[in-house]
Amino acid sequence: MKKKRRKKSNRGRKPNRAVLSGIKPDRDTWDEIRCRVLFGSTEWPMVRLRQLVATDQRQEAAPFMRKLIADCERAALDGDADWFRRQVNAIEKGGLPQRAQFNAKVVYLLEHAVCETLGRPENWRPLTDAERKTFPNLPRVPEVVTLTPAGKFTDATARDIYNALEKRLLSKKSKDKDDENGRQVVEGYQFENKARVMDAIHDIAKRLQSELKKQTQCQ
Repeated sequence: MKKKRRKKSNRGRKPNRAVLSGIKPDRDTWDEIRCRVLFGSTEWPMVRLRQLVATDQRQEAAPFMRKLIADCERAALDGDADWFRRQVNAIEKGGLPQRAQFNAKVVYLLEHAVCETLGRPENWRPLTDAERKTFPNLPRVPEVVTLTPAGKFTDATARDIYNALEKRLLSKKSKDKDDENGRQVVEGYQFENKARVMDAIHDIAKRLQSELKKQTQCQ
């Protein structure tokens, strides 16, 4: 008799790896990435639309319906049959959000850190020769900031992002001092220690192709 093959286990896979791995940082906007994370699916317009209908919140469905219609028209014109199969799968299974609150908050903080950094005059770009002739009194001008995260940089460090997250420390060094390196719940998700949280922040920034400022030893 043939032995039955064991199904591959997903235990070794990092949480939310599937949702994050398919992100296209040069095409997906910050808002689209947050929606994908929050609703746990690449087909988040369909997932969210069905959630709103099921909870009788149809008045909030308009933006998701517009997105779904636009994607449907594009798929029909391109002959993208796989898009329609993915919608069927989204209807049957819905989203599978993992670590959604944490990931979405990190994406939000990264976006704001990038915008703040690029908005500072010292980070503006020099004028071209043509611009310099037209605006002789301007040494630099703001960069054109796109809505996608790819290629962006920020003066914020992973530690800055960590400090802005909502945390509840679960272990203590003593009665008076919380152990920052022990177990902690960060934005609703439990991490083994601070190092795991920092790794998760770096992983998200890497996947979004956004550059965090490197930390110095004193940090």
